[in-house]
Amino acid sequence: MEISEPAGLGSLIGSIYEAALDSQRWDSFLAGFSARLRSHAAIIWAYDFSDRSAEIDGAAGVISNVHGIDPAALGSFATYYSERNVWTEDPQLHRSGQVVTSSSLYPDNQLKRSEYYNDWLRHQDFFYSSAAIVEKRDDRSLNVTLLRSEAAGGYSEQETRIIAALMPHLQAAFALHRRLYRLDALSQSSISVLEASPFGVVLLDDRAQVLHANTLAHSLAKSSGLLHLGMSGSIRATYAAQDAQLQRRLHHAVQTGDGNIGDSGGALRLRGLAGTQLDLIITPLPSWASPFGERSAAAAFLSNPQATIGSLAQMLRSLYGMTPAEARLTEALVNGLTPQEYAERQQVSLHTVRAQFKSAAARVGTTRQTELVRIVLTGPAVLRQAGSTTCLALADDC
Repeated sequence: MEISEPAGLGSLIGSIYEAALDSQRWDSFLAGFSARLRSHAAIIWAYDFSDRSAEIDGAAGVISNVHGIDPAALGSFATYYSERNVWTEDPQLHRSGQVVTSSSLYPDNQLKRSEYYNDWLRHQDFFYSSAAIVEKRDDRSLNVTLLRSEAAGGYSEQETRIIAALMPHLQAAFALHRRLYRLDALSQSSISVLEASPFGVVLLDDRAQVLHANTLAHSLAKSSGLLHLGMSGSIRATYAAQDAQLQRRLHHAVQTGDGNIGDSGGALRLRGLAGTQLDLIITPLPSWASPFGERSAAAAFLSNPQATIGSLAQMLRSLYGMTPAEARLTEALVNGLTPQEYAERQQVSLHTVRAQFKSAAARVGTTRQTELVRIVLTGPAVLRQAGSTTCLALADDC
């Protein structure tokens, strides 16, 4: 007999995408998620199996939110009990896109013998858990976890099916957040600041019409001959096949930016017959938040992939006293890479990258990745380059 999909998830799915565009709304989703699955608490968090550490503070651009857990208890979990968590003892049981239950990760009849239960779970009246492993790369997982009491009973197959039905939406929302965190860092910037940016920036409304393009965007479009910013407000690629890709990405991005369900736009490299190239990063903007003072639904960031990169790292070392490793990481974050992507490219551990980030951020006077990127983008390290011909490359090699 075929099992039908769980019904009545529309409002939960809608709240996931709302939260992707405004991280303050994750609490509303967690509250509804907990209520639907008869849970006392829910948490969005990251876990590193290599050192058994938990990320629950939203640092370095990580999504995190908590519903129903006392702050003091949460603090003790982050500093000590995450290492005693018996449900994370076997990383092989945690796979990306999978729904797990505490009962499948560790025997219920042994849980009460553990330090984790007696000194942490029991004091919160938690016994059972179920989690959506939204993403797992190497030793690190991103999770949405539910917790409830022993009296409430274990999570049933019907309940885990509800979590599984939400999984693709959670994965899409987390991917969208990774692109938007950098725009959050820019959200306090004005049009005048964009004019001083080493990126070409094009702001688009909900019809994918140009609201504003800074001077560098016009210059890059004209010099490459690969992009046209029309007087009527259109943005078009010169070659038909590439323009079809561009319009498709723009359409999806503005749909998401206008509060509908689209996707996160994406990277596109335009290529000319003479070898000219132009990189575009197309990404949604929450139009209701008007982050640039206009009703913009999406933005396109333009750059020259053949430009020389390196002057920013040297400037960061000079202005902030960063080490070469800290400066390289900061430059990569400004270019839109996540810490995980940077670690993979440099072939170093994520733990090493986090240590470099903490020291680099401290030199700038912050602890958050969005703030670090915003400070660098709107600070002297970038603004001193405004008159130069150097452009920071945003897109990965295609």
